[in-house]
Amino acid sequence: MKFHYLEAFVSIVEWGTVTEASQRLHIAQPALSRYIHNLEKELGHTLFDHQNGRLHVTPFGQRVYPMARHILDEVQLFNHGKIDQRLSIGASLTTLTTFLPKAIRIFRETFSTTDIHVETGMSSDIYDLVGSGRVEIGIVSDAKNRAYFRVIPLFTDPLWVLCPLENDWQVGSSISIKQLGNCPLILMTTRTMLRNDLEALFRSHEVIPNIRMEVDNVDIIQRMVSAGLGITILPRSVCLDAAQHVDWRAIPLEDTLPSTPDSQLNRTFGIITLNAEISQIARSWIDLCLNLAKHF
Repeated sequence: MKFHYLEAFVSIVEWGTVTEASQRLHIAQPALSRYIHNLEKELGHTLFDHQNGRLHVTPFGQRVYPMARHILDEVQLFNHGKIDQRLSIGASLTTLTTFLPKAIRIFRETFSTTDIHVETGMSSDIYDLVGSGRVEIGIVSDAKNRAYFRVIPLFTDPLWVLCPLENDWQVGSSISIKQLGNCPLILMTTRTMLRNDLEALFRSHEVIPNIRMEVDNVDIIQRMVSAGLGITILPRSVCLDAAQHVDWRAIPLEDTLPSTPDSQLNRTFGIITLNAEISQIARSWIDLCLNLAKHF
């Protein structure tokens, strides 16, 4: 497979048309089309199709694009002698407000010339990003063993409840899962692993949740709690960090069933990588995270 085939494919995806891509690459349109044809022949699948006179990326092309983009980025870094000066990280949503900003701030104090690139998404998205090679390191709040992945646990993060200050619950107390059945809830969407674990927790305690809002943004959830729409359930680190800045109460979630699986009440905050050799800068990042995790 030739490098300029990938460059042609990525350019067409990013610029939208063969005409625009050919102008950007300074390549004649027939030659660019031939590159795409040759690439499709090598891959055994079509990358584009025409619908209503417009060019669209096929589902297969959508899967190829992030890998091709990653290859081009790495080649560019290599050509500029910066292959060891770039750290690519994938971070799940509940890691963005607490651990990740602190880790990046400390990391940059020592590795100030390192180019840090962060992609975000659901935990399942982060596994896909690491698996495809688009990022080298993943940070998730529910690190679980999977084939081909190396999991490095950092700390256990139990689930807590975040509620407005005017709520009747007292600081230092706890709330049972049964009590949540009478409370308006603001939860992460069903696309998240956290929500799936909460649904299992509700079922095991025969609780029908009163869900007022579902969203995949932690900051929006906190804002809605502050507005009085309801309460939420998030990892302890997120709840405690939020309670330091706004008048919220962070309360432990109590379990009354000894048979409840530990995974439903506790998140394993950790790092994921592929079972392959990683860069020196990535190893330095992991060492920093392990040290920082001692304070969580």
